[in-house]
Amino acid sequence: MKPRVICHMTSSVDGRALVPLWHPADVVPEGLWDAARAKIETDAAIMGHATAQEYTQGNAPYPETTETVARVDVLPEPGQGKYQVVIAPKGTQAWGSNEIDGERIIVVVTEASSDRYLAGLRSEGIYTLFAGRDEVDLGLVLDKLGALGIKRLYLEGGPATSGRFLHAGLIDEISLLILPGLDGYSGAPTIFEFSGERDNPSFPVERLKLTSCEVLNGDVVWLRYDLSNTQTTAAGVQA
Repeated sequence: MKPRVICHMTSSVDGRALVPLWHPADVVPEGLWDAARAKIETDAAIMGHATAQEYTQGNAPYPETTETVARVDVLPEPGQGKYQVVIAPKGTQAWGSNEIDGERIIVVVTEASSDRYLAGLRSEGIYTLFAGRDEVDLGLVLDKLGALGIKRLYLEGGPATSGRFLHAGLIDEISLLILPGLDGYSGAPTIFEFSGERDNPSFPVERLKLTSCEVLNGDVVWLRYDLSNTQTTAAGVQA
């Protein structure tokens, strides 16, 4: 059974996602993200390659290898704890650790991922989850995470990854922190980004139901919506 996917995002009043571009520059109250995250009880978090780069930036690439790595999952037994799941099938930089904030890393890869990358991940004791030949099948990712006993999954983006989940009909809840700031310019990403043809296939979200509205310190508004999806489609993530 697939886990419930809770997409948690932070937005300016004009719907933009890049906090460093907002005006004024000091609109994020201290401890906001950690406090909100603590109220969303989940078994694992999932992020895309761009978001994960902050954890690997500056690290050396994995060394070259002549090894041919078997394309089989390396995963824990079900019910072994919480996880940080990273969709990064084409990475090269070493993680330098198999944990983020004390939670074990699971990297989502494909059969097309390089032997160099796969060997490097295994050398660091990082779990690997195969989900597709050339592109990541998000539905398969959720099926495999569900088999590990994960019932609630925290999706922390960024915008491109969140957009893929949205268009695949795989987001069950949106948790949105709206901060009192403005980007004010064109070109910056919105909280959901997707480059596919409009309504082809048809947009899967049928209804949003507001379940919570709370005003937090610093004039932050926290909105939570349940989503009703009409279909679940296969959607790849290119990274």
